[in-house]
Amino acid sequence: MVTTRSQDKSHEPSSGDKRPHSEAVSAKAQKPESKQQKTEPAYDKDVNEQEADNGKNAPGSGEKQSNPKIQQLILKYGELPLSQTELSDPDKPAPETVLALVLNAILSSTRISHAIAAKTVALVIEAGYHKLNVLKKSTWQERTEVLTEGGYTHYREKTATMMGDLAQLIEEKYEGDLNTILRLTSENPTKIRAELKQIKGLGDVGINIFFDTAQHIWPCLAPFIDPRSLKTAEEIGIGGGVNVLWKEVSEDPEKMCRLASALTKLRLDGKEKEFKD
Repeated sequence: MVTTRSQDKSHEPSSGDKRPHSEAVSAKAQKPESKQQKTEPAYDKDVNEQEADNGKNAPGSGEKQSNPKIQQLILKYGELPLSQTELSDPDKPAPETVLALVLNAILSSTRISHAIAAKTVALVIEAGYHKLNVLKKSTWQERTEVLTEGGYTHYREKTATMMGDLAQLIEEKYEGDLNTILRLTSENPTKIRAELKQIKGLGDVGINIFFDTAQHIWPCLAPFIDPRSLKTAEEIGIGGGVNVLWKEVSEDPEKMCRLASALTKLRLDGKEKEFKD
């Protein structure tokens, strides 16, 4: 049911400059540790096992990629997240990139078609809302109009408000840069998950999407594959375990991110038959 336009207003900060992102970002590959908090009951076990395995597999030790199907999958569908938008640096941990990935996770985790979500994310980035100063200065009405243009009509009022709240949170708690989360959590995936839950609109599904799409710029999140995509991997015969897939991509966080992206595309577009034997 399409909601009518409400009179909610975002809670926007009035001032504040961005600071350089956390020193932790410069460490390209840190060893993840601990176990992940529980997600939806349907895939608690898979997520917990992934983060337990994270502690055993630091990026960099690597094995040569051996499965030709995985290589083909990455070549055909393994684009970096948001590389088809106007985002300038989808492969770098710039503050704008991290904010864009959080917005993508929020918009993609609601009960709405992935096509509408993708269109809306592209428009949000085109409007510059992945830049904190632009998001802060935007009005609730302006954000609602961008969301409406993307077809995000069911949740536009609530989401416009949450975007304003997010800008305020980033400025007041994270010094104008979400990369500060890495320092606050000592790059511990479980603590990162708990920290991200403080963002309105990000639940377990959204955080899984963020882990999936941000592991190339926050290597401490690797290896990670959304549990739904692990089932896709098993269906097409490349293995259903994150550890197996991690070794197949030479324990490279960017390759893991590209594989996660490819599996998501297969799952959402119903293209699994292309890679089934």
